[in-house]
Amino acid sequence: MIEAVVIDLDGTLLNSKKTVSKVDEETLKLLKEKKVLRIVATGRSFFTTAQVLNHDFPIDYLIFSAGAGIMHYSTKEIFYKKFLLNNEVLEIVEHLSELRIDFQVRLKVPNGHKYYYRRYLKSNPDFDSLNHTYRDYVKPLIDTSILTEATRIIAISPNDENVNLIFNEFKKYSVVRATSPINNKALWMEIFPKNINKGSALSFLSEKLNFNLDKTVGLGNDYNDIDFLDITGQSFMVSNAPNVLKEKYEVTVSNNENPLTEILL
Repeated sequence: MIEAVVIDLDGTLLNSKKTVSKVDEETLKLLKEKKVLRIVATGRSFFTTAQVLNHDFPIDYLIFSAGAGIMHYSTKEIFYKKFLLNNEVLEIVEHLSELRIDFQVRLKVPNGHKYYYRRYLKSNPDFDSLNHTYRDYVKPLIDTSILTEATRIIAISPNDENVNLIFNEFKKYSVVRATSPINNKALWMEIFPKNINKGSALSFLSEKLNFNLDKTVGLGNDYNDIDFLDITGQSFMVSNAPNVLKEKYEVTVSNNENPLTEILL
């Protein structure tokens, strides 16, 4: 008796070619016939999600920007938005600048693909790749007086030691770790308002739609999926996930082998 499935995108539902297999797409269509809610929970903004999912992709709800927004997918209505307040943005920006950590200030939903940035490291290929890809939407942050609210602030670093540093320095906020979807190596530390993540967004959705989290199935591949996998009734990691995460959840096949279909067989 499954009432909903919750699936991450990059490294999970999306294969290495950044597409969804025909088999898993057909499984999503079958779930609708069985009246099972289909929810994608991604770290992508809606703008970047639309680059990999068609406007009529067979899901019901999209949790995007790692839990800062929720959309009814068929109508594209955004009915849940969370963001950092102006004073919080300024506080975080000032401290990250003091620490000389490369960061991006992502604008409020639905403009989370637009950002201001500061660069300090001599080498940060992942950061520079993003800046090039979204060059029409990004600007260097020179004057902080232009800042207002923000969906999240993303610190990107190739250095493992910055993970614990950011967790410790920003305890009053929600800090979510993610592995870069660009090169699958760099670390993204995403700073949100307190208690905002994929799990809190899913909890909100379950209350709004009145479905039982104990009767949900979750599928992910990375650290930023932990918050929703810890509250779904059955939780799975794809085999391409980090080993430390595969020790905590049931493991299924890789993102190149129809993992959604596999766990529902």
